[in-house]
Amino acid sequence: MTFGFLPKLRFALASHLTTQIEPSEEALALLTPDMTAAGLIQALADAGLVTEAMRYLALGLPRREAVWWACAVRQSLLPAELPAAEAAAWNAAEAWVYQPTEANRRAAYAPAAALKFETPGAYAALGVFWSGGSLAPPEAAVVVPPGDALTGSAIGASLLLSCVPGPAKTIGARHSSALLIGVDIANGGSGQPAETRSA
Repeated sequence: MTFGFLPKLRFALASHLTTQIEPSEEALALLTPDMTAAGLIQALADAGLVTEAMRYLALGLPRREAVWWACAVRQSLLPAELPAAEAAAWNAAEAWVYQPTEANRRAAYAPAAALKFETPGAYAALGVFWSGGSLAPPEAAVVVPPGDALTGSAIGASLLLSCVPGPAKTIGARHSSALLIGVDIANGGSGQPAETRSA
């Protein structure tokens, strides 16, 4: 499948992605001079390196779209009914997507911490907390800005964990489904491409 230009990506070139997250040896073999960021994601998927394509797409999307991608994958792949603590983390992530305020960003940290930063929802909420502002307590005089790759890294982890539940033999299909949701978002869609609506 051809993914298209992926106009929502924050970066034009693959090198902008690979300088932030080190590529695997297999990915390095695919890189060419002046390869675009969209071209790298397409090449990775074509080579069967779907989880690596997911990690780079999560890094390349604007932070709000990346968090929404995690939320859309949760809606597609995870049960509607989740444990209360996990649901709270997802609710915090979605609240920030709909209203990306500083208050909502900071509010996402507590539910992620309550889950010990170990679950899909925890990583989605942590991705929100790492999306901007300062990582220092609100009363602190010092400003500690998050690194540029932090939200993408957290969302990549959330996505992969969301794909785990289910038969082991079909996890590849779940990875592909999750990637298509992200590609739809990167192309300006809602995260509900036709291929995934019945998933």
